[in-house]
Amino acid sequence: MAISKKRSPKVDADNMERVIQQIYTDLNEIIDSVNSGNPSDARKESSGKRGDLRLSKRSDGVYEIQGRTSEGWISATNLSFTTKDEKK
Repeated sequence: MAISKKRSPKVDADNMERVIQQIYTDLNEIIDSVNSGNPSDARKESSGKRGDLRLSKRSDGVYEIQGRTSEGWISATNLSFTTKDEKK
């Protein structure tokens, strides 16, 4: 699935099954592009394709949202835990 907007195809009885299969293929590709599972299932540092997102924990305990670019993984932001009372 290319990183772009999707357009709805012309659907008739002859190609309905193909259209539904493409929808599920696209959905599964989105699911595969984000982290899932437990830490033992973690991806290799070099894996992924441009546009993928993941949540990563650094060695100092700080969490980062990372995005995959053509140059590798980049950190989008640092995240920290807060309680309800600490909302800003």
